[in-house]
Amino acid sequence: MTALIEPTLAQLEAFSKADQTSPIAMVNLLKFRDKAEYEDGRDAKGLSGRDAYGLYSVVALQKITEVGGRFFWGGMSEQLVIGDADSDWDMVAIVRYPTRAAFLRMIAMPDYLAASVHRVAGLARTAIVQCPGSSIPA
Repeated sequence: MTALIEPTLAQLEAFSKADQTSPIAMVNLLKFRDKAEYEDGRDAKGLSGRDAYGLYSVVALQKITEVGGRFFWGGMSEQLVIGDADSDWDMVAIVRYPTRAAFLRMIAMPDYLAASVHRVAGLARTAIVQCPGSSIPA
């Protein structure tokens, strides 16, 4: 089975239909590819998955700020304490957005979309869990 890197249409529709006015936090669980793999077949020029994701992150962090969001916390995983191999992540990051609408606005921005090719090339798999953001300082 191919790893899910982008939301399904059903996931995106459910997210779009939920309250668009409350702050949210997105917990990002990231597993990087050993070597970046671009869907359009371009040469990854020896980039690791983590390095390709880093190219995406530069733009993503700018866009997060632009929509009023804030990178709250991120770090590399050290040890899987409970779980199986599918629960092993390389990095965890938490981002606060002022609203779901702000997140949706961000992911539709042309420069964000252009940078997303690096995200897809760098990730072997991911999970993003949306949580209430009201307890995270703006």
